[in-house]
Amino acid sequence: CTGFIYHLKKDEVKLFIETKGKSVAELSDSKWLCDLFMVDITQYLSELNVKLQGPNQLLTSLLSNVKSFEAKLKLWKMQPEKGNTVHFPTLQKQKPASTVEYARECENLFHKFCERFQDLKVKELEFNIFATPFNVEVVNVPENFQHEVVELQSNSELMAKYNNLSLLEFYRLYVDAGKFPNLRRHALKIVSLFGTTYCCEQFFSKLSITKSHLRAKLTDDNLETTSSVPVDITRLTKEKQSQPSH
Repeated sequence: CTGFIYHLKKDEVKLFIETKGKSVAELSDSKWLCDLFMVDITQYLSELNVKLQGPNQLLTSLLSNVKSFEAKLKLWKMQPEKGNTVHFPTLQKQKPASTVEYARECENLFHKFCERFQDLKVKELEFNIFATPFNVEVVNVPENFQHEVVELQSNSELMAKYNNLSLLEFYRLYVDAGKFPNLRRHALKIVSLFGTTYCCEQFFSKLSITKSHLRAKLTDDNLETTSSVPVDITRLTKEKQSQPSH
């Protein structure tokens, strides 16, 4: 709501409300207007939220987005301490005498992010072995991966494929289970991790149809939309086993 008011011409909003016989002291309060720097923070959080949504996202890419946002928070904390509000256009327009308290807010948000995602950061080396196998230090990876990582990093052809393909395509086509069994198994483990709530949300949005006027028109297509894997009914029926009672 405050963001909506701010992006309107506040003088016009003030005039309109005053014509209704009401007081709008906040729109004349420079401190209150400076506190609308949260409009900018909310915008940045909204952009991050969009990046963390959608199908077919690997947990490693989601974590990269979070780490990028944390790095920005550190920057936003340091710059206002020196009076620089370049990344907060809403605050910059007000030209506050001091911006230290806004730096403190960014620092608090940074600590909240660190606390919220600390469990994932413990697994960061595991994620790096999967996402950036050519950049990890061999001495730092678990011993069962070391020989395979050396083999991988020494192969210039595989490095070229890695640079030109998506991560999933690279592992599917070129990380052979015979030559790189541990890396292959590790990749399957990371890919299977449930990174977002997208699938759940998609399922419940379709499930809600059963409570609408369309409930009598529920189709097979609607029931299958939560999976990208086509259902092979013929094969399933051929492989079914009878379940005799005991």
